[in-house]
Amino acid sequence: MPLITIYNNNLHLELSPEMGASVTKFQDKNTGKNIFRSFPKNKKINKKNCYYAGYFATIPYFGAIHKGTFFYKDKYISLPRTHPLEPDTIHGEGWVNKWKVIKKTKTSVDVMFKHIGKKSFPYKYQVLQKFSLKKTSLIISIQIKNLDKSAFECGIGFHPWFFISKYSKIYSNSFLHVKNKKKEFKKNILTRKKFLDLNKVKLDETFLKWNGKSRLKLNKDIILNIINKKNVPNLHVYSPRKENFFCIEPVTNVRDSYFFKKHSNEYHGLTKLDKNKKFEAAVEFELIR
Repeated sequence: MPLITIYNNNLHLELSPEMGASVTKFQDKNTGKNIFRSFPKNKKINKKNCYYAGYFATIPYFGAIHKGTFFYKDKYISLPRTHPLEPDTIHGEGWVNKWKVIKKTKTSVDVMFKHIGKKSFPYKYQVLQKFSLKKTSLIISIQIKNLDKSAFECGIGFHPWFFISKYSKIYSNSFLHVKNKKKEFKKNILTRKKFLDLNKVKLDETFLKWNGKSRLKLNKDIILNIINKKNVPNLHVYSPRKENFFCIEPVTNVRDSYFFKKHSNEYHGLTKLDKNKKFEAAVEFELIR
């Protein structure tokens, strides 16, 4: 299946419907610089290699589901691993499956994914995802619909990857997150500074009470505003050690949300979706000149 390309005067975006509707290239046309991490030239387009893309959606939840933490048919069960490089079930099914292109213009593309509930997540659902370029912005919206007979709890995540540089910093109003200590969840402020230096801080945390706008200095040429357009209250930061990338992820639920839900009704951020009901979230990545 060929790559899909959309563009305007300022931005160029390519994505692979075959590879989880993941973004393989997102560039500033004026500088020729990558905004999201570019897909490696030595990797083939296939479901397993979505792991090396520049962006994918995490649906019908963001984060991991650890063993025996998913509640189904009156008991806690384990779900199969999602990807061979991940030890836990993680990020749902969309990123490791093919999507169908349902509409395309020069500056936008709509893709759809259906999950029949027989493998992994045990409920049926449908997802519509739209990528739109507006002047110097990429807007991504995701809508999930419950196709099952039963209600389920879900979330939506936007998972971009960025190459790190010595300039990489994220500015945000909130670095408040929840620490889990022996199943007791307590709020904790990582820092009272207005930014995190992503070269010095290595972490994997969901920050709560995000006001919906953060500035990301990526390198000397690229600065972005990351903006909540609809229903995105949290911002996850993943900055691993000894890697050339980091992730800034607007998300509706927090990391380990099903584990949180198992032990507490606070913080998890999961949304209950009844039969035939829909839940939508949207974000904007705005290039600052």
